[in-house]
Amino acid sequence: MIIFSLVLNTAIFFLVLNFSYIKKKRENPSYPDKPVSQLILFPLALGVVFTLIVDVFRGFMLYQLLIFLLAALLLYWIFYVLKKS
Repeated sequence: MIIFSLVLNTAIFFLVLNFSYIKKKRENPSYPDKPVSQLILFPLALGVVFTLIVDVFRGFMLYQLLIFLLAALLLYWIFYVLKKS
């Protein structure tokens, strides 16, 4: 899943950041070349960072849901199971 997110995010950043350059280069082949760092490396870095941030937040959300579930089970056990005995 992380690999798919990384590929998707990188492709989206690549298309968004290079759309006008690709369009101008297609219309005019003598248009000056863009440096590799701006053409490939910057969208790749943004894709990696965005993927890591989103996956970390997803992990925090699952961790918080697990803590909430454990707290709910503990409260249920304290108020309903122990009250009956």
